[in-house]
Amino acid sequence: MKTFLIISFWEFACHLKSRSFLLSTFVSPLIFAAIILFPLLFLDNNSSNQLHLIGCVEFDSTRISEEIIQRFNEAQLESMEKNLKLIKIQPDTSQMLRERFDQQERLKIKLDSLEEAYNQIKERRKYIFQKANTKSREKLLKQTYQQLIETREARDIAQLDFETLKRENDSLWQIEVIQKADDMLRKELIEGYLLIHPQKFAEGIVEFHSLLPSNFLQIQPVKQAVQVVIVEERLKKEGIRVDKIQEWLKPIEFREIQLHGEKKQEFDFMVNYLGPIIVVLFLFISIFSSSGFLFSGVLKEKTNRVIEILLSSVSHSQLVAGKIFGLGVLGIFQILIWYAIVIIFILLKILNVGEIGFLSIRYAALFLLYFALGYLFFASIFVGIGSLFSNEEDAHHLNQFMRMLSIFPIALALFVLESPNSFLVRILSFFPPLTPTFMILRTPLGNPPAMDYYISTGIMLASIILSILFAGKLFKIGSLMYGKKPSIREIFSLAIQKE
Repeated sequence: MKTFLIISFWEFACHLKSRSFLLSTFVSPLIFAAIILFPLLFLDNNSSNQLHLIGCVEFDSTRISEEIIQRFNEAQLESMEKNLKLIKIQPDTSQMLRERFDQQERLKIKLDSLEEAYNQIKERRKYIFQKANTKSREKLLKQTYQQLIETREARDIAQLDFETLKRENDSLWQIEVIQKADDMLRKELIEGYLLIHPQKFAEGIVEFHSLLPSNFLQIQPVKQAVQVVIVEERLKKEGIRVDKIQEWLKPIEFREIQLHGEKKQEFDFMVNYLGPIIVVLFLFISIFSSSGFLFSGVLKEKTNRVIEILLSSVSHSQLVAGKIFGLGVLGIFQILIWYAIVIIFILLKILNVGEIGFLSIRYAALFLLYFALGYLFFASIFVGIGSLFSNEEDAHHLNQFMRMLSIFPIALALFVLESPNSFLVRILSFFPPLTPTFMILRTPLGNPPAMDYYISTGIMLASIILSILFAGKLFKIGSLMYGKKPSIREIFSLAIQKE
């Protein structure tokens, strides 16, 4: 027992002072957290401090863009974010186009005048028809009929000229306004612009032009405003009052509440999704830092032939148990350091325990439990395999495979985030390499039944016993084996052969 404690203390003290332990305890968690949180914080700060402009371009005078801007502004008043603004884009009309619009206006006045004259002649003819049938009546009818024909022809010609000129002017105006919008886009004066075509808008089609794919969170409020205006226009055509339309289209406030045991709390993406992922990354760092120290330590001692000296004084089982226990205590000490940091953050009110439900004694105990189970499982495999190789070059490929195996649970974490209590996730939770990660993730997300904890713990204990027996055989055979690089088949053959 004394020898076991000496080996354990030596492993603990030796690696406690190492740079690798300090890096994995303090630097690696900060790097992982920064990789996850920094992009989100950058996007939040960037979007909150910078005003983004989105233009509106329409091809007629139906004032749809004004309606969209009004609905958008009304929604923004109820929103906490004021970083987005809609503006109407008007072209810088050229001299030529202004002259054409003046000509169009004169044609419109002429057309209205001819239309009015035509209607007056029609009314006069009605009055003449009511008189007695005399020669003067017949003469007036012939005169007014001729006037009616001439006026109608002049009106039709003016109508044709007006429509032709308007069509040409509209086309030129559309080209100019799109050119101006594209120019503003290229100069990055706007993030993008809505292109509203009246016929397409009636069909529910609106184009959004931009240099880069639009940020979903930025463009979503604009989409909602466009949707509201489209629905309003359709309901107006059905004869429904505008005030009723606005009342019916008032946005709802949707709150998502999660049940955690006997307590309920409002769902928060940062807390409920990213929080557990960061916790799992810390678990990953702790388990595989300690297991990695164990693997590299055994390999180094065998390379330097120190292990021969050690085995002359202690048994294989004492050496393996002492190494595993000592580095396991180091891993727990690492976790306790993180707990202390979390407590300091809570005392400084950087973290709010009330908002982050998994910062509790229960989850802390579960974290320690699954760290111990995961560490013992992987450490026994690492120490057994590390004893089979004489140098790091020979062990490189198998070490890479073990690293990939360690990352595998993180890669499958998406299944847990999407459906923490599904049948597939529950079955995978009982697969030993995945159990620590999956159960830690499921705890705050899905609140699994107590039976799952008992089953997963039982399976992990059985797996640890088998892996320790497996590692014990490998260590006993491989610790004194030099000059040969075993294959995977030989490793399993060594493990199952009888002593």
